[in-house]
Amino acid sequence: MKNRKPVAAFILVAAILPEGLGRVAAETTNTIALESLVRQYLPGCQFRLDGAGKAEALIAPTGEALDLTAAARENPEPKEALGYWYSPTMEFLSRQKITVATPQDAAGVMKLLHALWRGPDFVKQKTYNALRFDGGWVVEVDHDFTHYPGKIRAIHPYEILLDADQRGLQIRERCYWYRGSASVYTNTVHSVYEREIKLNRGLNYPEVLEKELSKAWENENAQMTIKPGQAQRKE
Repeated sequence: MKNRKPVAAFILVAAILPEGLGRVAAETTNTIALESLVRQYLPGCQFRLDGAGKAEALIAPTGEALDLTAAARENPEPKEALGYWYSPTMEFLSRQKITVATPQDAAGVMKLLHALWRGPDFVKQKTYNALRFDGGWVVEVDHDFTHYPGKIRAIHPYEILLDADQRGLQIRERCYWYRGSASVYTNTVHSVYEREIKLNRGLNYPEVLEKELSKAWENENAQMTIKPGQAQRKE
């Protein structure tokens, strides 16, 4: 009879430990995933830890600090150019002049943005597809419904503008769906806005812009398809 209570206590502890260990393992995995992205794309940056040893900020070589707690609460919003959303984390990454020479780099930078903002678990549930245009990249982010079913809000494409050395000058999110070049997107957004404002104060602007962007992408995509064929004929 005296042995029953210790046995019961042992069973209780054995049942609790796996869950606790699993939670610690998950936190460790998330930390490693974020640190790996930072090492790859921001090798000059360092994490600043709080008293409990948890990362509280990301420090750039210039001394600029990205507050990770604030980053997790931010919401992208209009700021500069019409048709785009910006956030402090996007601006911080833009100032780091990250080399973005390949589609993998472009997708990786967006994974880094999302890991800093939403956390590594968010990144695991997304797929990233980078498309090159003259002067930068468009990165489409979709939810992986196959492995993570649910009702998920769509994410608009991101844009990475590059300098002549393939380093990121600006990272921003498009307010409307368009997978082509920054110049065509920007020109279409501005021209439709100015026209619709004059016609009826922009009442039908979103609907009209969606149609115009669709046409613009058809034209741009057709030109991109024709160019390789022309090059082959010349050879």
